[in-house]
Amino acid sequence: MKRFEALDSWRGIAACLVALHHLSLGVNSHLNQPALIPNSYLFVDFFFVLSGFVIAANYEKRLAEGFGVWRFALLRFGRLYPLHLSILVALIVLRLAHAASGLGDPSPFQAPRWSADTIVASVLLVQSLHLFDFTPWNGPSWSISTEFYTYLLFAAGVAACGRRTVLLLLPVAVAGAAALWILVGGIGTTYDWGLIRCILSFSVGALIWHAHRAAWLRSGTALELTSTVLMVAFVCYAGKGGLSLAAPAVFGVAVLAFAAEAGAVSRWLRAGALRWLGERSYSIYMVHFLVLWVVADGLKLLRRVGIDLVAHLESASHLWQNDFVAFVYIVLVLGTATVTYRTIEVPGRAWFRRLATPRAREDARIELQSAH
Repeated sequence: MKRFEALDSWRGIAACLVALHHLSLGVNSHLNQPALIPNSYLFVDFFFVLSGFVIAANYEKRLAEGFGVWRFALLRFGRLYPLHLSILVALIVLRLAHAASGLGDPSPFQAPRWSADTIVASVLLVQSLHLFDFTPWNGPSWSISTEFYTYLLFAAGVAACGRRTVLLLLPVAVAGAAALWILVGGIGTTYDWGLIRCILSFSVGALIWHAHRAAWLRSGTALELTSTVLMVAFVCYAGKGGLSLAAPAVFGVAVLAFAAEAGAVSRWLRAGALRWLGERSYSIYMVHFLVLWVVADGLKLLRRVGIDLVAHLESASHLWQNDFVAFVYIVLVLGTATVTYRTIEVPGRAWFRRLATPRAREDARIELQSAH
């Protein structure tokens, strides 16, 4: 697949901001004082836009020329599912540990959030298709559920319509924005209308790929800086109202600006440390909820011995204490993501890639026949 390294780095930064956003819901620190972190839930739409851009760049032409939809689905499934399932299993084990230690509910599988049906739905990747009125187990995985089915819709559309699919993208995006305006009044929906949210942003990303190919805009440092300021300002002030529906367009401008990697900001983003962050962005996004649970347990245990690391006063001197908690949390997220990237994400992706190749499928068929 063609890699856009500057955009990969942005994805890593965005994953960290989403992780800090979820921490900010329970721990107030200096990071919460600007509105960037409190509103960083919007960066999930950056993921969707970037996903639409990258998938269109790498697969639209091939799908139109006969690249199998099921082969495409298998590759995308292999990209998402191994880590998703691993984190789900880890959270189930953690719930069992909660029950045994007394840190959580006596029953680890209490309804409605932790019952057997939410486990089955998560295993089947349908937990965010309006089955529940909450996000079960690994909260951030709602986006993985919606994204996988958006992949399938895109692939089916290209396979059926070929290059004319681009003509459908703008009407789909407009219809998605209108639906969210009527149903939610903004873009902040997850377990209920998250699929519409994903389709909207993904469609914008695919449109941006076609704009990028047309080369009608010369990117550079000025445009990169402008789009960065626009993106940060938008996230800070959009909140959860109607203005948030502009998120796909704002992030689309940023993706278009950085896809060419022609400016000074792109050169900075392509530095080794940020590329490292970008490579692990999916792991960062998927593991941070698990780490948040573990950190919460650690804080509970410390309170039992009289140490309370989370300050609940609003004075600046006490917020520094919470800054330390935030620092420890993000270090643990990055450390855990490094482990899952090497041991789960990369091997799982490689295994499914081999499985998706025609030669590998033929070898598997012959091996199955010989076994009988």
